[in-house]
Amino acid sequence: MRTSRRLLISALTVVVLTVAAVPLLNFTVYTPARAAESYISAIERGDAQSAFSYLSTPTPTSTLALSDEVLSAAPDLPREPEAETVSVDGDHAKVRLSYDLSSREQTADLTMVRLPASAGLFNRWAIEQEEWPTLTLDVSGSSTATVNGYGVSTGSVPVLFPASYLVGFDATYLKSRSQRTEVTAPGDSPTVKLSPEPTAKLEQTVEEQVTEHLQDCMKSKTLMPAGCVFGYDTDNEIIGDVSWSLERSPQIGLTSSGSDLELTPSTVEVRVKGRYRDIVTAAEHDFDEKLAFVLGGSVVVKSSQVSFEPRRLGDVTIA
Repeated sequence: MRTSRRLLISALTVVVLTVAAVPLLNFTVYTPARAAESYISAIERGDAQSAFSYLSTPTPTSTLALSDEVLSAAPDLPREPEAETVSVDGDHAKVRLSYDLSSREQTADLTMVRLPASAGLFNRWAIEQEEWPTLTLDVSGSSTATVNGYGVSTGSVPVLFPASYLVGFDATYLKSRSQRTEVTAPGDSPTVKLSPEPTAKLEQTVEEQVTEHLQDCMKSKTLMPAGCVFGYDTDNEIIGDVSWSLERSPQIGLTSSGSDLELTPSTVEVRVKGRYRDIVTAAEHDFDEKLAFVLGGSVVVKSSQVSFEPRRLGDVTIA
């Protein structure tokens, strides 16, 4: 009986001492500044799940870039966090946070909010975000991109701060050079504009379409092939059908300017044969002419579909 009484007294003593120590611990340990530093430490470790526990924020529109994997693959993460509690007003506080990122010291002023107490005793503080920091990905020709090597949808992508992010895309027909950007505060929303560059697969696909287009033109039996950018003009009367043949195929190349893709201008040579009646003498003759023109055109990639619109640059000449 005496042993049980002693254990009860000891337990009560621990409880009393713990309760008495709560105000001191809340003042010195469980502070807004310490919570901000703990958040940065979680980001530094690439621990997104732990970082979430120090955030008070709305539900993100996408979680694709809010993972441990994306965070751990960042080109650079924050180090050496130091925070100072500037003011406390009820359940809100102001904190000035500093840290190193990309070899530069960064400073952010944060609003902290008090969450329900841990174990009903100890203060819990979190960074209050009205909106998620985002990367706005402006990508022409692709609905997807990569953030730190992981696939995301283009548009507005929620991310964690502070961190460096490497953004790019590498699709079947288009790719881009990766761009590095930093998100350093809760309200950051940098725009990353990626210009498309053609892949070898796109050049192959365009070459196939150009070849098919020209071969279709060669099937024509008139001087002005329908839907084609070349023809043969004469005042004489053509007798019967004419025949076309491709003498020199274009060299296929693609150039990009912003979001526009263009076929690199290249010379094409074709031959047309037939028979005509002279408009003056009425005499009939065979003709055989080699023609040359410069082929250009625009290339559009949309929803993984490639379309080529031919365009002639300059006049058709006799080669």
